[in-house]
Amino acid sequence: MKGMINVDIYDYAKSPKSEDWKKICKDKIESIDKIGLERTKNKFKFDLLNFNEGYHGIRLNYWLQEFNNRAFDLTTNYTLLKSYYDAGIPDDEWYTSGEDGTGIRYFPHFEERHHGNLYWFGFYLESYYTRFEGLIDAVYHVINLKYKFDIEPALGFRKKVLTKLETEDKALYDYLVTLPDDAVFKKVNEYRNNIVHNYRPNQVDNGYVKEKHDDGSTTITMTVGNYTTSTEFLTNINDSLDLLAEITDEIRNKVTEDDNE
Repeated sequence: MKGMINVDIYDYAKSPKSEDWKKICKDKIESIDKIGLERTKNKFKFDLLNFNEGYHGIRLNYWLQEFNNRAFDLTTNYTLLKSYYDAGIPDDEWYTSGEDGTGIRYFPHFEERHHGNLYWFGFYLESYYTRFEGLIDAVYHVINLKYKFDIEPALGFRKKVLTKLETEDKALYDYLVTLPDDAVFKKVNEYRNNIVHNYRPNQVDNGYVKEKHDDGSTTITMTVGNYTTSTEFLTNINDSLDLLAEITDEIRNKVTEDDNE
């Protein structure tokens, strides 16, 4: 199968050898190792005499495991996209002008293999941001069950959880309510939103800029386009792993301890 650049992308699909997985993500292994939630005793038992407690306890255990499964998927996703980045994507200079100052040449430092690496990097890039969002959702599900809010997952779920959390655990509420203002979190959401809903920022757009003026007139300008480099994405992704480690540390003791501890 060939893409827009007439490269058979399957020629460049690969999976790291088992001994290379940890080497690929070694720079972020400290943060990755923190993204996991386990009960402090892990000996929860269903009590027939306290059905309500058992109901919430069992469901919480399942969501803690779901959080860990999603964290593992995210780490796998990260390792794969990082393997293609490490294989070479020389797009820091993603366009140049012609020798006579006219014309634009895109990806001037690319060989065929670089186009293959960029495709697969972008392929796993999209799923990384989706998985990140899923992990944040999992945080709210865990909190919902730990504090027995019994909020049904539907539109506005996070907001409803936060509203109840404010009176139950003000410190945790204060941390989570400011999370959307975090610079890394905001950039993650910006990338994810554009990748999913708009023109993907890892593709060069058409370069046309339409500007409306106060007098009602409109100016259309043609530029080289907009493009987000693989290094810019990887920087945000690395920062997002650190943020997920911080979030996990913030909630760990609150949601993994048994109520009778």
